Amino acid sequence: MTQTVKVLTNLNDFERIVLAHKNNEGVVHIAHSFFYNGRDGSEYLLFLYKDALPEGNFIEGWNYLDENSFNTTIVGVNNHEVAVEDFLACWAPEMKWNEIQYYEVTDFSEVDNMYAKIKLATNSVVAFGITK
Repeated sequence: MTQTVKVLTNLNDFERIVLAHKNNEGVVHIAHSFFYNGRDGSEYLLFLYKDALPEGNFIEGWNYLDENSFNTTIVGVNNHEVAVEDFLACWAPEMKWNEIQYYEVTDFSEVDNMYAKIKLATNSVVAFGITK
């Protein structure tokens, strides 16, 4: 069963957050934020993929970007909220972290399945929160 979660308090309840934005031309950009216990307050890492997600299977496209893209920025942040805000600043600056829809999933295969089901609309953002 699909569970949609509207997060209003703390995104750090998720272990990882995967974000996707589709622009008016249908181009999708993604990001991935996760806890890694870094130093100096940057306990989370955000991977911002500047190249477009290839069409087709979400995870296969993401793997392609990981292996082939030289346009990925890695940012140390102190929490998921900042990571989501950084992603939105790049692709949807008019939005805030608590205005997007979060789907709670347990692993990456569920991200793939959920992304295929929801059919991301143009000029929108969606997030998948992977639970701890």
